[in-house]
Amino acid sequence: MNTVKVVDNIDESIEYINTIHGDSKGWITKAEISKKKEFSQWHYLVGDLLKQDFDKENIYISMSTFYKPIRRIETIKEIGSLFIDLDTYNTEFTKTQILMNLEYNYYNKSIPTPNLIIDSGRGLTLVWSIEKVPYMALPLWKAIQEYLYSQLKEFGADRKALDATRILRVPGSINSKSGTRVSILEKHEYKYTLREIQNEFLPDLDENRNKKKGRPKKVVYIHRERSLYQNRILDIVKLCELRNYDVKGHREIILFLYRYYLCYFYEDEQRALEDVLELNKEFIHPLGEKELIRATGSAEKVFKSKDKQYKYKNETLIDILEISDYEQTHMKIIIGKEEYKRRHRIREKNRYVEKLKSQGSVSEKEKISQRRQKIKALLAEGLLQKDICNSLNISKDTYIRDRKFLKEQGLI
Repeated sequence: MNTVKVVDNIDESIEYINTIHGDSKGWITKAEISKKKEFSQWHYLVGDLLKQDFDKENIYISMSTFYKPIRRIETIKEIGSLFIDLDTYNTEFTKTQILMNLEYNYYNKSIPTPNLIIDSGRGLTLVWSIEKVPYMALPLWKAIQEYLYSQLKEFGADRKALDATRILRVPGSINSKSGTRVSILEKHEYKYTLREIQNEFLPDLDENRNKKKGRPKKVVYIHRERSLYQNRILDIVKLCELRNYDVKGHREIILFLYRYYLCYFYEDEQRALEDVLELNKEFIHPLGEKELIRATGSAEKVFKSKDKQYKYKNETLIDILEISDYEQTHMKIIIGKEEYKRRHRIREKNRYVEKLKSQGSVSEKEKISQRRQKIKALLAEGLLQKDICNSLNISKDTYIRDRKFLKEQGLI
C-alpha cells in the first residue's frame, strides 16, 4: 500500500467525508456537543453534508448511512467502514509508541492495516474502508469489530464505540477537551471487503468451511446470537410500522423487548436506552419517559446479569404481541409454523425452477407461456389457425384455448 502523510488540515474534513461516504446514497448524521454539553444532531445526504462547517468544536459524523433521517440500528442502509477508537490517555503508552508498535507487530499479522489513522485529540482512531455492505451484513461486521477490539484492548480500544450507529470526530474539527485539531496522520487508498478481512483474520466465522465436531467456538456462537438479536430488533420495528405505530396495549412489552435485544446487540446500555426513547416518540400514544424507564428497566438488569430468561421462543412472541398471520409474512424471523411452511414451499418451488433452468429444462407453466408467445407472433404474421397448429405441432383445441387466453388478456 502507498502511504500518504497528511499535514495540511484545510480540506481534511472534505477529504475524510469523501473517503468514508463519497458514493453514499443514504442519510448521514452530523452531530455537535455545545459548550454547555448539549447534544444536537442533523441528517444530510452527502452532497449537503460537504457544504457544512466543520471548523468548530466537537463535531462528529456517523460512520454508517441510514435509509431515513433517523440514527438507529434498524434504519441502517449501508456500512462502509470498520473503526476502533483508541483512548490512549488510559494507557501507559504515548501515541507514538502505540503507532510504532502497531506498525511493526500488528499490521498484516493480527489485524489489517487501517486506511486512516486519525489523531482525535486525546486519542487515536483507526478506520478500515470496506466495500459497502447492507444492514444484513451487520452480524459479520460486528464480529469483526469485536475481533479488532480484542486485538487492540491494551492500547485503549473503547468497548462502547463498536456499534454501527456510532458517530466519530471529524478531522478538521477541534477537540475542546484537548484544545487541539483532529487530524489525519496517515491514509491508505486500498479498500477491503468484509469477506477478505474475515478469511484472513477470522476464518472460524466462515460457515462454508468443513465443520468440526464438538461445540462451536465462542466467536461463532456470539456471531449467530447477534444475528438473532438483530433480526428480532428489525421485526419489532416492522410490527410497529405495520400497525402505524398505534400499539396501545402492547407498548410496554414492545419497548421492553426492544431494549432487551438492543442491550445484547450493542452491549451498551445507554445507547440502547436512547434508541428505546426514540422509538417511543414515534408511537401515536407514547409512554412518559419515567414510565418507560420503569416499565423496561428489568431488560437492562437481565442483560447485566447475563440471565437468558427472556430468550422467548417465536410462538411466545407471536402470542404476547398478538402477531397476525398477515403480519408474520412481513417478519424476518418471528414467524409461526404455518408461515415457516409457506416460506419453505416457496423456497422449494424456486429451487425446482432453478434446477430445471440449469438442466436446460423448463416448467410446464413456462412451456405454455412460450407457446402462447409463439402463437401471438404467428398471428401477427398473418398465419391462419391450420398453419399455426402445423407449425407448432399442437391440436386445434390447444390453439383455441391459447388464442382465447391471449384475447382475454388483451394481448391480441
